[in-house]
Amino acid sequence: MRVKLILLGVLLTLGGCSTLKDWGAHAPAKERDFFQVRWAKDLDTLYVTGNLPMTVGGVSSAQDILFAGALDGTFRAVDVENGRNLWIQTEKSPIAAPAMVNENTVYYGTQGGRLIVRHILTGEEKYAVDLGAPIESAPVFHEGRVLIYLRGHQVVCLDALTGKIIWNYRRAVPVTVTLQRTTRPLFVGDKVIVGFADGYAGALSLQEGTLQWEQKLVDSQKFVDVDLSPLLLEGLIITGSPNGELKALDPVDGSIRRNFPVSALSNPIVRSGNLIFGTDDGEIIFMDLTGNILKKHKVSRRGINQIMWWK
Repeated sequence: MRVKLILLGVLLTLGGCSTLKDWGAHAPAKERDFFQVRWAKDLDTLYVTGNLPMTVGGVSSAQDILFAGALDGTFRAVDVENGRNLWIQTEKSPIAAPAMVNENTVYYGTQGGRLIVRHILTGEEKYAVDLGAPIESAPVFHEGRVLIYLRGHQVVCLDALTGKIIWNYRRAVPVTVTLQRTTRPLFVGDKVIVGFADGYAGALSLQEGTLQWEQKLVDSQKFVDVDLSPLLLEGLIITGSPNGELKALDPVDGSIRRNFPVSALSNPIVRSGNLIFGTDDGEIIFMDLTGNILKKHKVSRRGINQIMWWK
């Protein structure tokens, strides 16, 4: 018996760590607890046949208040510390887009095309205006104006204080097969840079909404939407379509200054002068402004629709 025990000890020693694992010897698992749930709130408690009351547009926050709309028309303000409802309003149409907060005012829209503006603390309505097309993207505030990219290829500009419509640009899109997504407008000087569903990016006058320039970015026959929200980096506008390559445009005339040999599915973000974005192949790519890919990581078998920087 003693000889057998000695032989077993020698085998374990010679076998190394892999043999130890085979015999069931494992180091204690180290827990990695990045997030702790402070509170949880079920916003989808009632099921209605054919109409799921889901919150799909995402959550906005300001001044320790969370704002969320839902497909049942409910819009609520929630205390970020404890999840308590501060106020709830119910609209006549589904809410599918995120809200926008500016100072003490929250702006949100419905799929019925109605823009509602309320006080963030009380929920009191300041004004509401019907825009004639579904609102499926968050409003954007700039120099006392609110811009909203509507479904149906429209961009509308309103006075943020009164809701008066200043201008409305509507794009004639001959392409019938589109993703029906919208970009977040980018303000560069006196121009508003947007992407269109017909494969073009364009610049609108901030004052009148007239088209200043347009540039074709995609040559495919369908799904050519330029729905990557444009960003300004080192004096160039970076945008593109998931069905085409990223481009760098001159904000003055829209001319293509650089072509990047990659396609982005998620909106690129900028860190230390470099672009970071997700692809349809499930990769996260780090790329400099010359198009040199610094590194990439395969993180999913599916496309990466959105990325955010955390710590």
